[in-house]
Amino acid sequence: MATEILVNDGGAPARILPIVAGEAITAGDALSVDTSGEVVKADTDLATGHVEYCVGFALTDTTSGSICDVISGKGVILNINCADVTAGKGLRVSNTAGRLEAVTGTLLDVIGHPCAVSLEDTGAAGLHKCVIISG
Repeated sequence: MATEILVNDGGAPARILPIVAGEAITAGDALSVDTSGEVVKADTDLATGHVEYCVGFALTDTTSGSICDVISGKGVILNINCADVTAGKGLRVSNTAGRLEAVTGTLLDVIGHPCAVSLEDTGAAGLHKCVIISG
């Protein structure tokens, strides 16, 4: 059985939005919108455009050109594609497309836009239970 991405909306208003995918996307990936208005894996590589803003997370695997179900909403608990992070860490878009990483440095040194908080430490990169804090 596949891993569930939506763990619990906790009464929060989870929104699942149908947006065309601009590339192949895996369930749990952090997503952004490209200049064509399609969702792509969020990434800090500005050579591919301003895709460092996370608009939500993929509910299911999707192929390029197909509709992608994008989950967003503050307080929603999801299994999200993350680097190896510990519980309680703020998360932001990383330079690995579709993956979040821990926010580092002091508040004034933060680069990136925190979009979630990790709720567990799995000891490896992959899907981690997280709560969305923006969107």
